[in-house]
Amino acid sequence: MDFDRKQDVNTGKEITSLQFRTNLMRGLLEEYSTLRCPAKGGRPALDTPLRLTARHFPSEVPQTTSQGSKTRRHCKVCLSSTRKGKERRLTKHMCVPCNTPLCAVPSFEEYHTLKNY
Repeated sequence: MDFDRKQDVNTGKEITSLQFRTNLMRGLLEEYSTLRCPAKGGRPALDTPLRLTARHFPSEVPQTTSQGSKTRRHCKVCLSSTRKGKERRLTKHMCVPCNTPLCAVPSFEEYHTLKNY
C-alpha cells in the first residue's frame, strides 16, 4: 500500500495532503461533535423585581462607629431619579431586605411600587 498518494473516498481521484487532512477533520467533527447552545451570562432578568412583590417596611440605618447616632446614607431614589425636582438627599431610613437607603416619604413607596422610579 502506498501512503504517499491519497485518494478521495467518494471520487477515487488523487487529492493533496491538505485536502485529505481537511476532509479527515471534517468527518471526525461531523461524526463525534455535539452541538452546544451558546452560554448565557448572568442571571435571567425577572419581569417583576422582588422589591415590587414582597412586603417591605422602613427601618433606621444601623449606626456606625464613626458617625454614631447621626448615621446617614444617600437615598437611592433621590440619587438616581431622572425626574425634575429630585435632588440627592441623605436619609436615616432604609429597607433592610433590599439593603437600600430610602427617604421615608415619598422614595420608599416609589421604590417599592414603580418598576422605573
